Amino acid sequence: MVARDGLFIHTDTVFLWLIAALAVASLTDLRRLAPRLIVDWLPLALLFTLYDYSRQLSDWLGVHTHSALQIRFDELLFGKPLLTVRLQHWLGQTKAVRPWEYALFGVYMTHFFLALVIAAFLWRFAYPRFREFRLQLVALFTLGFTTYVLYPADPPWLVSQKLHELPTIYRVVFEVWSKVGLHAAGSLFEHGNELGNQLAAVPSMHAATSLFICLFFWRGARMWLRAVLVIYVLAMAFTLIYGGEHYVFDIVVGWLYAIAVTAAVPVARRLRVSASERGLLPSPTRSR
Repeated sequence: MVARDGLFIHTDTVFLWLIAALAVASLTDLRRLAPRLIVDWLPLALLFTLYDYSRQLSDWLGVHTHSALQIRFDELLFGKPLLTVRLQHWLGQTKAVRPWEYALFGVYMTHFFLALVIAAFLWRFAYPRFREFRLQLVALFTLGFTTYVLYPADPPWLVSQKLHELPTIYRVVFEVWSKVGLHAAGSLFEHGNELGNQLAAVPSMHAATSLFICLFFWRGARMWLRAVLVIYVLAMAFTLIYGGEHYVFDIVVGWLYAIAVTAAVPVARRLRVSASERGLLPSPTRSR
């Protein structure tokens, strides 16, 4: 199916495969688990549907795209030219793909399925952790997608290649993609093969999600796992900057979103439980 239709990266298609896999894994107790499967995954499905329409919502609101703030921020930190331009120059980036860039391509592509696959494993084997993971993931992506609608932004490769306002920036992911020989399988609702909303740059949800996964599993993780999580976060950030996908500004905002969610959501939950215990809010057990 991948050879025929392309690589499944659209969220609705990934959802379809995950739900099918979880249904198969639950066959021994499908009567009890099937309703939970629908209820538990519906918020994520609705949320990612919003992402598919984020660009249309921005157009409907009449919001213009932005890039000046991101460029000024990066130049303030690293000077001119942009860090992306410097990295591609220092590492001799051309349209000729080097072997190590396939590894960067692999890191980049994990964004399209890793968080959902983790959620699926937690749902099947550690349900309380799944509920916590899902709550924080929904909060993170709600923040991100709302920002996409209100602040559509041009990524560096687009400003360079189509707007011609920056020096030449190669989009490394697509250069590797062309060498791999695959295309992106179309969405269930659309037949395009783009990697999502091309103006969904601020915040970088690639960076936000990688740091969120790191923070979520940090407590209680062994040293080797912590090392893997940190390497993953840094590798994703390097890939995004070197590959021309994001400014440093986008990554910093994504990291701040991840930190805010992982810090605020547990606090909000504890406050709600405390308020319920004092009778200020209806207790879930009482309402049932």
